[in-house]
Parts: sequence; structure tokens; C-alpha cells
Amino acid sequence: MIDVVRRDRVVHLVINAPPVNVLDAAILGELVERLGELEADETLAAVVLSGEGRCFSAGASVVEHKQEQADGMLRALNDACLALPAFPAPVVAAVHGACLGGAMELISFCDFVIGAPDAVLGQPEIKLGFFPPVAVHQLPRLTGLQNAAYAILSGDNIDAERAVAMGLVQKILPRNEWSEIDALFNGLSAPVLRITKQALAKSL
Repeated sequence: MIDVVRRDRVVHLVINAPPVNVLDAAILGELVERLGELEADETLAAVVLSGEGRCFSAGASVVEHKQEQADGMLRALNDACLALPAFPAPVVAAVHGACLGGAMELISFCDFVIGAPDAVLGQPEIKLGFFPPVAVHQLPRLTGLQNAAYAILSGDNIDAERAVAMGLVQKILPRNEWSEIDALFNGLSAPVLRITKQALAKSL
């Protein structure tokens, strides 16, 4: 469910759960496992998190939002979100197509986000009658209170250009140019990248 592709000193973790890469507890748990397996590799310059097929992810499993499964789902999402900033090397999200709900929450914990021109972000939970606890905690830190309130309380989709303006995406880059991400990190010092990530975390 999580494909691992290594390109020199950059590892791609690719969510591969067709048709729309729904995030369930099993996939989120596997993501944490893959990060754990890579953690000790000091030659690693970066991890790139992306989705296979037509989108990054349509979001967390609606089925697992049911009361009897909700606690396990929230724990799995929380563990995955915390594993991203805790990973010693930079973790970059590369997003195309839909990146909704739990998927948008997940990428908000990456070091930065690259979006394809067709990327669409959103927190539609409010329209489905769900409360998004991770988004409420994390989005105001990234976008400011009013932008976060708009995203969460409206549930509207946010296109790539609007996402950049809000601080949710740092750069728009067509998918056929995503090799630039590999080229960037393969040209940088892995130890310095790790030290710098740690320093940035301590600055908050």
C-alpha cells in the first residue's frame, strides 16, 4: 500500500491504494513503519510523500470514522502526523489531484509541500458532519486563524494557486518536473539538512 522508490539519496513513499488512495488505519500505520525503517539511514537527504494514480488522496476512510472505529483511526492519523516532523531528514509532500480531509492534515506536518497545477486541497469534514481535530490544531499555525477558519468552516475546495497564497503549498510544479525535487536534495548535504531541520523545529 506504500510503495518505496529510491532515487539516489531521496526516497519516495508513494500511497498506492486505488482508486483514490483513501487513508485507513492500515495505510497510515504502514507509513509510520516505512519512516521507521528509513530513520537510521544517515545518507538519506529527503523523503518525498506522494500518491499513485489520479490523486494524492481523497482523505481518511469514512468507514473508519464510525464510532466503533473512530478512536483507532484518529490514533493512526495522529501517529502518522507526528512521525513526519520527527523524521530526521526533510519530508516533502508532492501533491496532485485531490488532497482532502485527513490527507490535507497529513501533508500539513511535512516540511514543505509541492503542488501540481491540478492539486485541490480541502477540509470537507464540516459538510459530512465530522469534526476535524488535527486541522483545528495545525492549520492556524500554517495559515493564520482566518484562513484556517475559512478552510475548516466552509469545507470548500482550495485550488493550487489559492493554496500557495494561504501558505498550504509552497511551490506549484508540474508533475513532469517533479524530478527537480530529487535533483535539489541529491545536490545537498544530508547531515546539514538534518541539522537544519532540527534547528527549524526548535525555533518555534
